[in-house]
Amino acid sequence: MAAITAAGLTACGNEAPTPTATAPVAAPASVSSSPPAAPSSAAPAYITKKVGERAGITNTDGSPAVDFWVTKIWVDPKCTPYASRAADKHTLLLDVTVKTYTDRDAESGISAFSVLPGLINPFAFSTTGADGVTNQAEADTCADPKQLPSAYAPNRTYTGQISLSTSAKSGTLQLTDGSGLFGPGAHGWEWSY
Repeated sequence: MAAITAAGLTACGNEAPTPTATAPVAAPASVSSSPPAAPSSAAPAYITKKVGERAGITNTDGSPAVDFWVTKIWVDPKCTPYASRAADKHTLLLDVTVKTYTDRDAESGISAFSVLPGLINPFAFSTTGADGVTNQAEADTCADPKQLPSAYAPNRTYTGQISLSTSAKSGTLQLTDGSGLFGPGAHGWEWSY
């Protein structure tokens, strides 16, 4: 960090002049400059998907472990009779399909099947609105979604829904992977809505 800050200061031209033998150099009382540039940090890398397009997780040998896809995104669906939408919030109801294959990494401890319930749930989503502000999505109580399972078996197809609450009526929906299965630089998927 110190090397980056020092390089940032040098690049801003805040170097003291070289003293000469003919004139003494006085140190300035204050130096006015812009703050050093922050080190550039790459934004999380999300794989852009269209609604209906499959996303997937592979086993370490490259074979498919899980495919999943958002088949529809409903914006502000009608609330159930005994629920209401929070003020200044919008409901996103996602229809999701999950297709499992063989979990060849089950013996290793961290496998696609073991992280799937934590990955495809309301708390892994965020939204970015037209204003560029990203907010963590919240579980929504307006809709009554058909829940996805809490455990997955091989060679099955599951359908269900996820209901989210967000302040952005339109924008980008991000699903962030916190498991580390995808390696450095890969953080999940995103869909426009």
